[in-house]
Amino acid sequence: MAAVLLWAGASPEHAGAQPYPSRVIKLVSPFPPGGGVDIVGRLVAQGIGPKLGQQVVLDNIGGASGTIGTQAVVRAAPDGYTLLFAPPTPITIVENFMPKLAYDVEKDLIAVALVGRNPGLLVINGKVNAKDLREFIALAKASPRKFFYGTPGQGHAFHLITEMFAREAGIEMTHVPYRGSGPALVGLVAGDVQFMVQSAGAVKEYLRDGRLRAVGTLESSRLETLPDIPTLAESGLANLNVVNWYGVFVPHQTPREVVDTLERELLALPKNPDFVKRMKDLSFDPVVLGSGEFTRMIQRERQQWKEVIKAAEIKVQAN
Repeated sequence: MAAVLLWAGASPEHAGAQPYPSRVIKLVSPFPPGGGVDIVGRLVAQGIGPKLGQQVVLDNIGGASGTIGTQAVVRAAPDGYTLLFAPPTPITIVENFMPKLAYDVEKDLIAVALVGRNPGLLVINGKVNAKDLREFIALAKASPRKFFYGTPGQGHAFHLITEMFAREAGIEMTHVPYRGSGPALVGLVAGDVQFMVQSAGAVKEYLRDGRLRAVGTLESSRLETLPDIPTLAESGLANLNVVNWYGVFVPHQTPREVVDTLERELLALPKNPDFVKRMKDLSFDPVVLGSGEFTRMIQRERQQWKEVIKAAEIKVQAN
């Protein structure tokens, strides 16, 4: 198991140093616009900017299952002006598929805070002739590999979850990896793919107008905001013990006082009624974890994914 991420780097010299922050802060989303990372990242930027007294700007640097944007932050100056806003994929998952990954999560990043959870749904295109999950599974069993499922990329959490679901359901589908959740969602709405694991917030408007249909939730109980969608267990399958979260990271050697400042404001987000309302309206959970607890969670999750991937014999090459 990975060791605890260490606070590293000496404090900056105080002589002549400006108080942090004194200029615009860039919050890097390692995926293209349109998915859950982008949606929540913008809410977080808008939530902490006024408290910090500086504008926080979201910068989308997508590609390679989130590793390109993550690497950009790792290489940035450790001064608190370039932050990473990431889901599990580039932090706890992709290392299993990219042995020559250009960064080491333990050595190159400090986990500042977890700032939200993202309930996941099993979603099909509205034109698929299945009103629920049991009917979709029956269709897929009758036509092996004829149904296509989209993901934000090879090795993404949604890819692994779909493979786990397919094995549990006894079906075979054809994988179509996209370059991010936004493009994958466009493909699902257009009917280029018929199935996808996606965040509740990202698909809500399409569920409302019938272009997409949610046939199951990955949560162990029904969602408060979408109470008509059954759990996997209610559809006769085992629930998958997976959580899609969002967290903020900074480069290793970022000064302790800078990390403390960011952590304090991120942990205060659930006290902001506007932030909480907007998160819940989009079906996201505004939960928070501090740096220490978040770091320990990442350690556990890295080990969990290793075991899941090995047990499911999932072998992919992240692009």
